[in-house]
Amino acid sequence: MEKSRILLIIIFIFAVTNIFTIQSCDKKSRYNNFTGSFSKTPTNLSEFNTEFDDYNIAAPGLGETFPLCFSSTRNSNGENFDIVYKLMTIEFSKTEGTLRVYESTSSNLVVYNENANINSALNKINTSCDEFGPYLISQGRNFNETNTRYEAYIFLYSNNTNGNQDIMFTQNLEDESYEPPLEVGFLNSEFDDAYPTFNKDNSEIYFTSNRDGNFSIYKVETNNNNEIIEILTDDSTVLVEKETVLSSEFNDKCPFISHDFIVFTSNRGVGFVGYDLYYSYIENGKWSEPINFGKKINSEFDEYRPIVRPQSGFNNDFMIFSSNRPGGKGGFDLYYVGIDKIIQND
Repeated sequence: MEKSRILLIIIFIFAVTNIFTIQSCDKKSRYNNFTGSFSKTPTNLSEFNTEFDDYNIAAPGLGETFPLCFSSTRNSNGENFDIVYKLMTIEFSKTEGTLRVYESTSSNLVVYNENANINSALNKINTSCDEFGPYLISQGRNFNETNTRYEAYIFLYSNNTNGNQDIMFTQNLEDESYEPPLEVGFLNSEFDDAYPTFNKDNSEIYFTSNRDGNFSIYKVETNNNNEIIEILTDDSTVLVEKETVLSSEFNDKCPFISHDFIVFTSNRGVGFVGYDLYYSYIENGKWSEPINFGKKINSEFDEYRPIVRPQSGFNNDFMIFSSNRPGGKGGFDLYYVGIDKIIQND
């Protein structure tokens, strides 16, 4: 009798264990059923757009919440461009396979509070003139006088207060409130200079300028043994070189580098009319010949200021750009799209 009872208990434990194992494996199978993926068809970021011009983006898991800064004429009812700040959230459900990209107002209070100081930067940056090409460089977290944690940034952009676009920056490395903006003197000229972007190891800074007539992409070698703030305030003489592989006889603007991958816009006339988006990547230590993103992303209208943000857990990368194609809220609107991982980012 006792042996029979023990045998029944063993059978019961074995059966229950197998049920839980099957359920656990089934749950794991359902959980891993979907891989994060961004649509390869551009999607309008309607929550971020207005009937005015919205473009010139900057954005330093499965999903994350991060600051998004872009130029817009909304504050002046279409008169001049200011830089606007929003929080963007990307959420992907591995169980449902659904993706949401939306403006975050209260879903992540920690990120919201740590980045609220960006509004202080905008108070210093925005003027009655035009501000373009915001570029946020994260410098990690710091603590203010009340021991509250905040995000520290170096915030680059351009401004035409002097009659032409000059590259400027502000920062909050020592205090949560941003310092008064300063010029990045070695990049500026009497012509338009804008859209600064560092390469992967900060040994070069790229930008666009019309100092030789049309807009082209230029670069300056930098001493990456120095901190970024030291690089930007260096007043020594530098060599400004046109990047001949990326530049053409037409207008090439809005460069943005992610690792060994660069995206920009050009009206070089081999695409789909107007300004199209192009990309290039480092190949044997040099930029490859630029490649048009094709008709799935480009249109017969104008596409501007692309930025790329790799996302952990997704099978493609996240790109935001602006376009004045029909179907938006008016003027230029922000769009996002998934692009192939040309470079396997480390």
